[in-house]
Amino acid sequence: MSMIKKNILLFVMVLLITGCSVESKLNRSYKGKSFTETIDKMGAPNNTENLVGGGTIRSYVKKQILKETPINTGQFQYDTFNSPKVLKTEITRFFVSQSGVVTKIEYSCEYSK
Repeated sequence: MSMIKKNILLFVMVLLITGCSVESKLNRSYKGKSFTETIDKMGAPNNTENLVGGGTIRSYVKKQILKETPINTGQFQYDTFNSPKVLKTEITRFFVSQSGVVTKIEYSCEYSK
C-alpha cells in the first residue's frame, strides 16, 4: 500500500472517530439552539459562571463509580487480577450567549481512584 493511500486511510479513520464523539453529537443536538431546549432534555445545570463579555458557561457534572472488573491476561494464571474501582467524572460545558443561544460545547471525561 502506498504512503498516500495509508495517509488517506488514516485521515478517514480520524474523521470517523471524531465525527462519532460525544462532543460532536452534543454540538449537532444543541449548538445554535436556545438553552431552554437543553434544560428541557438535561435538566438544570450543576454550575453557572458569568463571562466578562456577557453570556454564561453552564456546566453539567455527572459522577459514576465504576466497579472492579476481572482482567484476563490471556495466559494461564492461578490468581485473579481485577482492575481497581474508579470514579468517572463527565463534565459538559455549554457556552451560552446573552440572548440565550448555545454557541459552543465542551465535553471532558476524567477517571480517578
